Amino acid sequence: MATDERQEALERHGLAEEQDGFVLYLRGYQAGMRTARALRDRGNEEAIQMLALDASDPLRWEYASAIQIEAFSTEIHRSGI
Repeated sequence: MATDERQEALERHGLAEEQDGFVLYLRGYQAGMRTARALRDRGNEEAIQMLALDASDPLRWEYASAIQIEAFSTEIHRSGI
């Protein structure tokens, strides 16, 4: 995957890559929470616990970030990198 394609994939997942790791943008948080709700609806215990937390709890952002990083990584691997 070319650098431009990688950057586009990061943006699709609401992520940026910095020296210290990934940063999750609001768009990525929202996408992660949609995925978390779908997981909760399928009975995923971790998603159930995370969505039960207050919306201001930083663990929700961390969970959404993990979801989006995993989705980004899956896309990168499928693209042949």
